[in-house]
Amino acid sequence: MMAIRGVLFDKDGTLISVNDTWVPIYRRMLSDLFHTDADGADALMEKAGLDRATGTFKAGSILAGGTTRQLIDIWWPGLDEKGVAEKIRILDHDYAPMVKESLKPLMPLEPIFTELRAMGLKLGVATNDSHVSATNHMAHIGVVEHFEEIIAADTVPVAKPSGNMIRRFADITGLKPAEIAMVGDNSHDIEEARNGGAGLAVAVLSGNAAREDLEHLADHTIASVADLPALLRSL
Repeated sequence: MMAIRGVLFDKDGTLISVNDTWVPIYRRMLSDLFHTDADGADALMEKAGLDRATGTFKAGSILAGGTTRQLIDIWWPGLDEKGVAEKIRILDHDYAPMVKESLKPLMPLEPIFTELRAMGLKLGVATNDSHVSATNHMAHIGVVEHFEEIIAADTVPVAKPSGNMIRRFADITGLKPAEIAMVGDNSHDIEEARNGGAGLAVAVLSGNAAREDLEHLADHTIASVADLPALLRSL
């Protein structure tokens, strides 16, 4: 294996708490947009992957790791491109202030990123969220300056798990894909690593996937990104 010189992080479930952040946001958003109550909003979320019994997103679901476009196709099927663009604007821009109020990092991230950069690593984010949304989130929690780039669903030809985000990060940083570690909480993050030729696929158990969902797919499985510096030093 080549030495790892860059790390690409998934966002939701890896850096941001998925359920604490997104369940209340989508509940309020869908209640507004569909003029319904919390139960009606939860029924809409269920179509995209909410487990209503636990109030969490199912591992591998559209809510857990899909794109804004995929959510729109579920909630507003049959829209033309103009209609889709309008809904994307509403979800990613109009509701951005509300998202900031609810955004919860999984842990203090600043010390972790500082340590990784002190190890000489280049850092980035690879998310199926939109670029404006993901950049705002990282800026709001005060860590955006640690990243070489935030790569989003709308900044690559095809979103995760196509491998495009690994290849784009390699292009931006001058690293080889084999020098990049992909870190994420869903199977499609591991598939992104494989499809992009990443040198290392690291699963974290801080999202909605269980160990048995990920361990057989990843090179290493750790509790959270807090364990990443020690893992990378051990390799």
